[in-house]
Amino acid sequence: AQEIIQMVDRNARSDSSKISFTMEIFSSEGSKPRVFSILSYENEAGHSLIEFIEPRTVQGMRILTRDTTSWVFFPSTGRIRKIASGSRSGTVQGVGGDFSYGDLSNDSWEESYTWKLISEDSTAWILEGEKKDPDAVYDHVQITVSKELERTIRVRFSLESKGGYYKELELHNYREFSGRLRAEKMVMKNIQKGSYTVVILNGANFDQILTESLFDPSRFGR
Repeated sequence: AQEIIQMVDRNARSDSSKISFTMEIFSSEGSKPRVFSILSYENEAGHSLIEFIEPRTVQGMRILTRDTTSWVFFPSTGRIRKIASGSRSGTVQGVGGDFSYGDLSNDSWEESYTWKLISEDSTAWILEGEKKDPDAVYDHVQITVSKELERTIRVRFSLESKGGYYKELELHNYREFSGRLRAEKMVMKNIQKGSYTVVILNGANFDQILTESLFDPSRFGR
């Protein structure tokens, strides 16, 4: 299990990246989605910055994550709100949807959870992780890893406060973006509420030169 999760972390990593994607939030099956265009930056230290480009109601809103702490900049007020590690399971203020602040960061699976292999077949391994880092977002997670792709194809998320496993993420259409294998489509479903959020990866560039000021909590709102 430890070797598999190290492989998953290693294959998800890049020295730095700039990614554009579209997020569609559905309150229920068949409902009309709310659509957001987003840019995401990540540096070699694993710090990430997410910026909302459209619609105009959230244009310029940014989420900065360093380690297990996040900050949100609201352009309508010019204020910055710090999101403590214990609040990262909540959805993004002003946006909603089924991705939490923690889901939008790039936490290491190996460092956050203790893993065991619970089953496997000819195509995939299924691992379960139990929280070991006090700042980890979830109490337990369950990951399905494709043996062919050596990438995650499904993740289930559990919180005791939610009664156990309540969300699941499916990753589809792995293909190369700038020489790196990434899922083109991700679907996060809230099993309890029936809502779901679809993320489409539009483009990605890796090994980018990014200024440190992008990831400075005192400057990212400027």
